[in-house]
Amino acid sequence: MPAAFQTTTAASVRSATDTASNSAILRTLAAAEMHAACVTVPAPPRTLADTGGLVVTDDGRRVLVFDRCTGVLTVLTFVLGALALVVVGFGSVALVAGVESRALGTAFLAVGFIVAALTYAVVRKIRRRRSQPLHECRSVAVLDRKLGLFSYGGGAVVPLDQVRFLRKRQIGSSSPKLVAVTPGATLVLKRGNPFDGGVGNVDEVLSAVVRGG
Repeated sequence: MPAAFQTTTAASVRSATDTASNSAILRTLAAAEMHAACVTVPAPPRTLADTGGLVVTDDGRRVLVFDRCTGVLTVLTFVLGALALVVVGFGSVALVAGVESRALGTAFLAVGFIVAALTYAVVRKIRRRRSQPLHECRSVAVLDRKLGLFSYGGGAVVPLDQVRFLRKRQIGSSSPKLVAVTPGATLVLKRGNPFDGGVGNVDEVLSAVVRGG
């Protein structure tokens, strides 16, 4: 057999082998792309409302109501901040008033700065709670569209179409509370206060979910 013919035959075999290998690789890549296209990654929950202390999310099937538990902390921040201003102000006045009151003024200033430091610590705690992932927060209610059920953090489970969400006045507070009215009880979801953002329009948001929105 001539050497030129052998060389041509070997080249043809290598070319056919390479072509088959490339075709197999292309088929594998195409299959991988089709699989990736078919696999859907669940979308992250959508935030329907966020008042600061109260968050409502929607993952498509369920609407969840989270309480960040910052209400008491915000009130404490206001009280401590006001106290720090009063004590520091009184101490400053006493310090410049005269020699006899300088010791008293210094003492009040020291106490005022301590209270101010406590206020700052509470503010940082509020910021941490508001920035933490929602799955670490307390879930106070769940509205399950698929099952048609409303579940409360305290254990109540009732049909979703038998629940009404309202804002009701609180004694001693300018902010209303958010309640869920069921056939058996009135459940408090969040006690709003003006320092924590209140309850906003969460009652309207949840009522829209019940109506099928």
